Amino acid sequence: MHGPSSSHTAGAYHIGKMALSMLGSKPKKVVVSFDKDGSYGKVYHEQGVDLAFASGIMGWDIIDERFEIALESADENGLDISFE
Repeated sequence: MHGPSSSHTAGAYHIGKMALSMLGSKPKKVVVSFDKDGSYGKVYHEQGVDLAFASGIMGWDIIDERFEIALESADENGLDISFE
């Protein structure tokens, strides 16, 4: 697993991958909203959660070497992803 917290990145990756599967095709815009009392909202960037969500929603493999550039790749490929 990538990221400083494999538990945070694994969970986020699988949520993104599941969302992609449910949608049936790659979305053009994704807004990820965190529970204000949950841990993701406080540490999502530092723990690599944002990169993991982006990797999953783009359908990348969980150990893809491009993990660190997932947000840039999303933008370059027409995926507008934001976190709130």
